[in-house]
Amino acid sequence: MANNPRHKFTTQVLVIGSGAGGAITAATLAEAGYSVLIAEEGPEVDLSGMATHTPRAMQLLYRNGGLSPILGNTNIAFVEGCCVGGSTEINSAFWLHTPPDAVHRWQKIYGVRDLSVEALDLLFKEIEVELGISFLNSDELPPSSARFKYGAEKLGWLIEEVPRAQVTNLGGSAYAPDAKRSMSRTYIPRALRAGARLLSNCHITRLYYRRGRVSHVSGVLKKPTRERNLWDRSQRYYTSNVLIEAEFVFVCGGAIQTPVLLRFSGIKRNIGNNLCIHPMLKVAALFDEPLDSHHTALPIYQVKEFWPDITLGGSVFTPGFLALTLSENWTENQEAMRNWRQMALYYAACRGSNRGTVRVFPLTHEAVVRYRLSRQDQMNLSIGLARLGEVLFAGGARKLYPALQAPSVLNSLAECRMFLEKPIPISAMSLTTVHAFSTCPMGENKALCATDSFGKVYGFENLYIADASLIPDSPGVNPQGTIMALALRNTRHFLEEKGRL
Repeated sequence: MANNPRHKFTTQVLVIGSGAGGAITAATLAEAGYSVLIAEEGPEVDLSGMATHTPRAMQLLYRNGGLSPILGNTNIAFVEGCCVGGSTEINSAFWLHTPPDAVHRWQKIYGVRDLSVEALDLLFKEIEVELGISFLNSDELPPSSARFKYGAEKLGWLIEEVPRAQVTNLGGSAYAPDAKRSMSRTYIPRALRAGARLLSNCHITRLYYRRGRVSHVSGVLKKPTRERNLWDRSQRYYTSNVLIEAEFVFVCGGAIQTPVLLRFSGIKRNIGNNLCIHPMLKVAALFDEPLDSHHTALPIYQVKEFWPDITLGGSVFTPGFLALTLSENWTENQEAMRNWRQMALYYAACRGSNRGTVRVFPLTHEAVVRYRLSRQDQMNLSIGLARLGEVLFAGGARKLYPALQAPSVLNSLAECRMFLEKPIPISAMSLTTVHAFSTCPMGENKALCATDSFGKVYGFENLYIADASLIPDSPGVNPQGTIMALALRNTRHFLEEKGRL
């Protein structure tokens, strides 16, 4: 029980988290007539005048400023949103359907019932109308995309444009204000119009339950003061305890924060034991001509020639992100920053084959995330870097700067192809990931799963999960679409059970 809660709320449905899963869950339940309260740990930020990859935006929108560590046999930085709208406010807005082989695997291994490719595709199409999913459909490609496309076509490799939830505007940056159809612009306003309430800066820290029923939750609510930090002008806050009573609780904090909350609350059965990620190795490419990648739309293509094990594509570019990629060998590579207008960022990613864990550090309640790259991950990332080098040199790149301890520069195609014969040492890789899932897998296989096939936590009557943690294993594609389709499916099942649909 929270000590002397200063703020107390009562609601029929509490949705913890406002990202892809939480927003569509809240909107669907509110529109069905439920009293809904959304508790979001991060702030509500007016994004109408703020580009989402500026230093100021990273301070406001990202957890830990954009660099949360995953511990293991190499460095992996996990990028996660912490704001109203969650990671949909900071991601690339890629939209891909769940691959059929993933659906069949989840049915067979995890025992997920009443799940079909056809039914999921219908949900995808419904959500796509709300998000305005579209292709660029323009002959004026961003230069970084044009170079990438030219290289892939020269090699005869399969390359596809990825649709996204984004307003197309080649006249400015693709991550400029109001460009993205994120949750703060779509499903959260829908939920609020239907009567839902939103508590931002509200960090839920514990669930209280008895005999399989959650009665209430406690947490901390941050409120702004009139003061600001003298050094960076950031907002100062005071905190107070909060208690929320609810008939039903939907935890939607994402693949890391959901297991942290559940485990800290003593709910541990198959929670936080099955972390899957898409490890990503970034490369900075130097070309002869200015690309001005900081002004143009994000690279819009992915090479699918080696999918589902390996995906090649383009990454967000700012001078700051370029510096991060070069930082592994800053002494040797800092001079490359002089040519930043001629550079772009790309990646090689693989479908991780190992399983990691999420635990809670007892003193701070922070997540302790662990994932060790497997031998297969090592091979796929090495092959991915070699193939990415082939595309970029075929597209006209002069030099490549991989996020490796060594080598610091790749000057030729032959140097890239060496990784096909001699894999990169795992300890030499500096990796990132924006895709984490599977920490609370759903399904009827109780030996593996934390919830039933529709997100209800085993052993509980009124506790549900609706986020990336439900996805049983790595789908091999950007997961936002899968998260939203599953959340909509599961919420409608909830409504059917309650006689509201």
